[in-house]
Amino acid sequence: MPLKERDFVLVEYTVRVKDTGEVIETTSEDVARSSGVYREGEVYGPKLLIVGEGRYVKGFEEAVTSSEVGDEKTIEVEPSKGYGERDPGKVKILSLRELAKLNITPEPGKAIEIGGAIGVVRSISGGRVVVDFNHPLSGKTLVFTYKVVKKLEDPVEKVKHLIIRRSRRLNPEKLVVRISQDMIRVEIETPEEIVLAEDLQVFKKTVADDIFKYLPEVKQVVFIDSFFRA
Repeated sequence: MPLKERDFVLVEYTVRVKDTGEVIETTSEDVARSSGVYREGEVYGPKLLIVGEGRYVKGFEEAVTSSEVGDEKTIEVEPSKGYGERDPGKVKILSLRELAKLNITPEPGKAIEIGGAIGVVRSISGGRVVVDFNHPLSGKTLVFTYKVVKKLEDPVEKVKHLIIRRSRRLNPEKLVVRISQDMIRVEIETPEEIVLAEDLQVFKKTVADDIFKYLPEVKQVVFIDSFFRA
């Protein structure tokens, strides 16, 4: 059965740059390790895609939406449906003096943030700094190899995957989520991996907002923080 708007699906995928074969992102730990992109502490496995949400690049979401559970495909995504074409106007020349006033010490290849925009320092010469504010993948054709693993129907599973997409360190199998029979109240035991995180309150608010958005019956989200005697 074709997927429809707001369906929750779990997708395994690996993204490569067509011209170089470089792996950009993957849900597979084996591929991550063999490609040199493994991130210590990250929990690998299928990731949540909500049809129509626009969280992934357009070309990939369109392909997944036209797929069915169990489908395995390899597609190419052109820049127009990926990260866009390169824009020469986004390459800026700034002075070292300007950057010093912003407490920025530029280095070639280093990412810097100016006015909310993130750019990469391309070169430094004669007191001038060339900063490229294009997305690093702009102008590149991407190759997605993916499999639609599962469509989520259980509200508890949906909540778990809304939680873990906000932190790569969380394992859905270890999360404790309870939903009242009338679907009005959701209780989440705060995972011990993040209970002391500085941005914990932002994390909770973001997760709660996602739950309210995609499970409209829910009226209350409660997080339970637990600490145990050592």
